[in-house]
Amino acid sequence: MKNSYIEINKKYGWISLLEALENQDVFLLNKGNSDFMLGWDPKASLTVNVNEYDAAKIQKFIDQYRNEYVFTSIAYDLKNDETRSASKEYQQVSSIHFMVPSHVIISKANTDLYFGKLDSKKMHALLEQLDNSKKTATLSDKISLSAATSQSDYIKAVKAIKDRIQAGIIYEMNYCIDFESSFNQVSPTATYKKLIKQSNAPFSAFVSFGKQYILCASPERFLLKKGNALISQPIKGTAKRGNNTEEDQSIASALLNDQKEISENVMIVDLVRNDLSKVAVKKSVNVLELCKLYSFETVHQLISTVACELKENSTFTSTLQALFPMGSMTGAPKISAIEQIDVFESFERGIYSGTVGYIEPNGNFDLNVVIRTILIDSDARKINCRVGGAITIHSIPEKEHNECLLKLKVLQSSLC
Repeated sequence: MKNSYIEINKKYGWISLLEALENQDVFLLNKGNSDFMLGWDPKASLTVNVNEYDAAKIQKFIDQYRNEYVFTSIAYDLKNDETRSASKEYQQVSSIHFMVPSHVIISKANTDLYFGKLDSKKMHALLEQLDNSKKTATLSDKISLSAATSQSDYIKAVKAIKDRIQAGIIYEMNYCIDFESSFNQVSPTATYKKLIKQSNAPFSAFVSFGKQYILCASPERFLLKKGNALISQPIKGTAKRGNNTEEDQSIASALLNDQKEISENVMIVDLVRNDLSKVAVKKSVNVLELCKLYSFETVHQLISTVACELKENSTFTSTLQALFPMGSMTGAPKISAIEQIDVFESFERGIYSGTVGYIEPNGNFDLNVVIRTILIDSDARKINCRVGGAITIHSIPEKEHNECLLKLKVLQSSLC
């Protein structure tokens, strides 16, 4: 039976559905409001280690399911043909994963649609079964994250990175550190509910496959394709929220006028403009917003919006080749920054700094940037949370470390 869209005559929240599907292969993408997209029960999937990446193979898989929704998670370590380290062997967790679900729910504003092979009666029966299924409550440990990189080692590294900047090797580098913990038991869904409640982020995602879970409360979009338009929205510039309206406005105003944060953002905007030009119709790249203030539950951010008109016959993989990994998570120049990241960071980023998103049946796609994320490995009983920020010649190491702790705060509080 051919897949079709069917209107759902009852409102189902993503929480109850996710609780029923937590231990299956599932992709949930949700906004800060009640909008969400949920896909589960894979009819086809493809997982490839980054060392074995083959763009033609990936594109063939996508094309094979051209009339379906295809969900994806792509590890930062994939990089691309120019930036991937030929000598480095990555672990299996550093992979690119595609899933074609049997069932998709799209909830936007006042419209809820089902996309799949079931007729209306069977679809509603399935959703009722999931909504009413008994959920066994899992009590999570009180988890305290520990830094894999000490503050003193972080400060030493930032000083060394600034020496590389002074030498002209790079202009800016996104330096990240890892926080980790072990656990006896944890509920991924309950933890994600806490994370979303506290962050209210527009590009959040919950991904489960095997015993791996990605709990992402991202404020950042990597790429949006709508027709022949391609949009990227890099973030550079972060400040905490104030304790009252007056303090909050003062902090926001200071961020808007912080020349260091603005210069970080502008450098990445230039990088994104250059990357987009590889797939853009000539002279179509435009900066729609530069360093615009966006305020979230826990932080203020400076976000820029850069857009272009895509060349004819552009594909998902050719676009990925031009723009991945995103400049906001590397630095500039991109290739040199990635080389320095490999030198200074003591861990594989895996999905952190990568992307989670979906491709629609019409070829449009929407991809986030995987930041503000809790990674849960149920087999190893291990949790990792990575945070970082852009290092420039004007960076003050202690302030950069404090920014990392600010970004970590919502992750840690979701685990308590």
